[in-house]
Amino acid sequence: MPSPRKNHLLRSLPALALAALTAIAGPACVSKPTMQLDHAEITGIRIGFPPSLGVLMTVVVNVHNPNSYDVAVRAVRGQVVLAGRYPLPVDFRADGDGVWLPSDRTTQVRVPISIPVDLGLQLVRESFASPVIPYRFSGRADVTATRTFRLEADDYSVDDHGVFSRQQIELALGILR
Repeated sequence: MPSPRKNHLLRSLPALALAALTAIAGPACVSKPTMQLDHAEITGIRIGFPPSLGVLMTVVVNVHNPNSYDVAVRAVRGQVVLAGRYPLPVDFRADGDGVWLPSDRTTQVRVPISIPVDLGLQLVRESFASPVIPYRFSGRADVTATRTFRLEADDYSVDDHGVFSRQQIELALGILR
């Protein structure tokens, strides 16, 4: 018959294991990074495969990591709506382990989007009387917490508005005024 002391130890073993796991994994819980749209850049023409031609738009998002450890953005999904009526999908997958964000800092994450050339020309025509073209970026980011534990959390969101100049898209398309 086991001694009362041994019996007590066996009964408390699961609680001790849970306490140890909480002590190790507790600090690795991801606090929600804040994401805010900074600006968009139109930088030129993008040739893709299968054969496609588009204007390269890069949406720059400021991501603040409030954690005491690094986190990585693995992917950003969502959409950009140009001029209030032209939706384009966003499906950015970061290379390797993702874009690592240092602890307690704000880092810019650059999300590339391809605007079809015909849509770019349409936007230039429609915005003839305005120097800017409005857009709305809404999306979600998938985040990995810590390089050691690789805890994954999804659906950190951003939903913000911005503008880019009509001249940027005209230059990318080679339209001279």
